[in-house]
Amino acid sequence: MDTEQKSETRRPFGGISELSLYYVLVALYFFAFGMQFVLFPSLVAFFLSATPAGVGLAQSALSAPMFCLLLFGGLLAERARAGPTLAKLYLIFAFASIALCAIVAAGLLTYEILIGYAMLVGACAAFSMPVRDAALNGVVLRETARGRYTSLATAAAATTAVQIGAQIAGILVARYAGSTPAPFLALQAIILSLGAAIALGLMDSKPHGHERTIKGALRDVRDGLSYAFRNPIMSPMLISAAYVGVFVVGSFQVLFPLIVREYYGADQDVQASQLGTLFACFWCASFISAVALSRMKPLQRPGRALIASHIISAAMLFTFAVDKPYIAFLAIVSVWGLAAGVAISMSRTITQGAAEPGYLGRVLAVYSMGFMGGAPIGSAIVGFAASEWGPRTAALIPAGGLALAAIALAIFTPLWRYAAESVAPELTGPDV
Repeated sequence: MDTEQKSETRRPFGGISELSLYYVLVALYFFAFGMQFVLFPSLVAFFLSATPAGVGLAQSALSAPMFCLLLFGGLLAERARAGPTLAKLYLIFAFASIALCAIVAAGLLTYEILIGYAMLVGACAAFSMPVRDAALNGVVLRETARGRYTSLATAAAATTAVQIGAQIAGILVARYAGSTPAPFLALQAIILSLGAAIALGLMDSKPHGHERTIKGALRDVRDGLSYAFRNPIMSPMLISAAYVGVFVVGSFQVLFPLIVREYYGADQDVQASQLGTLFACFWCASFISAVALSRMKPLQRPGRALIASHIISAAMLFTFAVDKPYIAFLAIVSVWGLAAGVAISMSRTITQGAAEPGYLGRVLAVYSMGFMGGAPIGSAIVGFAASEWGPRTAALIPAGGLALAAIALAIFTPLWRYAAESVAPELTGPDV
């Protein structure tokens, strides 16, 4: 048995299953990511007291690098070993968090420094996202070879539940940052460093079959884009990723801190706590629906579930325009979170199941590119609209756009009629 074959059967870190290790790796990253959900907008909106347009542009700086670099992250996912690559990227993120911690503690934070931090972190995420997502398929195959069969759909749903659960934990921790965010940024760096160590336990071998030249890379980019847009399932998924980025992610990142600051918050501690509670309610509800889906038999019509979840999200966004008590706002956000959990699970299942293995890294990158490419556009639009008309009225723009886009996707693409059996065959392997 050669070295690569041995790496397929031996277990990382003794007797720990590689799939369990993958879930821990996902959990650590998204715990830190959940902390950033609260810390970054708090630093912009509460610590620096930026204008609504400034909040929108700062969130755009966080997501714009992902749009520019995700496709190259997809190429990296098909050319590099996932474990060492993720370890390096997580460490860069950790060093950025430590540097920001020192700057905040010294009282030297400026809007420009925060923008620079956002762009570096966004670049790390652009490379790590497709590498981490593509690694799941290999982990499932190796676990099957070891006699521990798990379907890709089940593993994808479980990964979504782990991701959301870890984000919730990070959000709940970060909501106590208040006016002293520096120690929490240090904690974020520690968590990411631990994730870097865990990443080295992934047992994937070095990918083969891709030309390692600039010309070959550009050709692979062209082929990946062509494949993604020609595929009858991937094409509408790319459309959905783009409009979700514009109408959901943008409003999510900008409206929450602005609504808290303008209508509910008092001092920085109260504002940070209320913002963290909103994010926690959203992701707790998403976690519940994701876990429920992971425990159920895979849905036969995941495309319908995806589109229906977008319609429900649009309805919840429409209610943002109405004056309401904070507790009612929490309830609405929770319903939106339930729908979001379905959307995230269905997107992951459809995308990873529909892509051919040779194109997987690039397909996931193109999908994420559409998703994150829309985010800075949405953040900027909502930020400027909130400056003109206020955060509540500005919510009508993403609400209407999301509803119209979802209805158009159902009418003009085959996604509504898509049946899971046709594109997402489960891996074969022994039952356990």
